[in-house]
Amino acid sequence: MADDAKHPDSTTAPDSASISSSSSRHLFSPLIRPQNHKQSPESLGHLPPYERLNLEALLVRKIDLRLLPMVILMYILNYLDRNNIAAARLAGLESDLSLTGTQYLTALSILFVGYILMQIPSNLFLNKVGKPAIYLPGVMVVWGIVSGATAGVKSYGELVVVRFILGFVEAAYFPGCLFFLSSWYTRKELGFRTAIMFSGSLLSGAFSGLISAGITHGLDGARGLSAWRWLFIIEGAITVVVALAAFWVLPNFPTTTGWLTEQERELAVWRLQEDIGEEDFGVGEGQE
Repeated sequence: MADDAKHPDSTTAPDSASISSSSSRHLFSPLIRPQNHKQSPESLGHLPPYERLNLEALLVRKIDLRLLPMVILMYILNYLDRNNIAAARLAGLESDLSLTGTQYLTALSILFVGYILMQIPSNLFLNKVGKPAIYLPGVMVVWGIVSGATAGVKSYGELVVVRFILGFVEAAYFPGCLFFLSSWYTRKELGFRTAIMFSGSLLSGAFSGLISAGITHGLDGARGLSAWRWLFIIEGAITVVVALAAFWVLPNFPTTTGWLTEQERELAVWRLQEDIGEEDFGVGEGQE
C-alpha cells in the first residue's frame, strides 16, 4: 500500500510533460492547415516536376496577359471617374451651379459614403451570382452612365445625389476585382498582381490632368455646353466603351473558361487546390 501511494499508476496521474504536450496540441491544432489528400488529375500525374513547373509558368503568363491589362484599365477609369470633379471645378462647375461655402466639399466627400456602404454587400452578391465576367463590366457600364449623367446636373442637390450614386456603384469594382483575382492566382502570386492593379490609380493621377486639360480647353462652349459638362460626358462614354469590351475579354473562373486547353484548365484548378487545401476558389452559388 505504501509503494502504491508513493508510485501512483501512470494511467491515473499523467506526468506534466504529457499534459503540456496534450495542451499544446489542443491549443495550436486549429492553426494547422488541413492537407489536401486528393489525387492530381490524370493529365498532370505523369508529368515530371520540372515539366510541371514549366507548364505552370506558361499558364501564369497566359493568365497575366489575359487579365491584367483589362483589370488595370478598368481601375484607371474607376479612379478617373471618381476624381474628375476636381478638374470640373476648375472648368467652372462651382460657379455654374452657384455652390457656396462647403457645398463643393460636401459633394466631393458624399461619394465615399456610398462607397463604404456598398463594398461588403457587393462582394456577397458577387459570390452568390458567381459571374465576375458579367458583374464587373456590368457595374462599370452603370458607373460610366452615372458619371456621364453628372453633366446634366443643374443644382447642388442634384450633384450630391449623383455623386452618392456614383460612389455606391463604383464600390463594387475594387473588392470585386480582388475576389476575382484570388480565383485565378495562388496566395504567393496574388500580392504582386494586386500591387500591379493598384498602380492604375497612380497612372490615373499622372494622366488625368492632361486629359482634362485637353477636353476643357478644346470644347468649352461647344454645342452650347460648358467645358466641365463635356468632361463628364466624354470620360463617362469612354468608361462605357471599355466596359463593353471587358464583357468579351474577362473570363469567369478557371473551370469555365474557353481560352485554356483542357490540361491548362486542370492545372489552373489543381494548383489552387494545392495552395488552399480545399475548393473554395471561384465557387459562387450561382455557378454550376
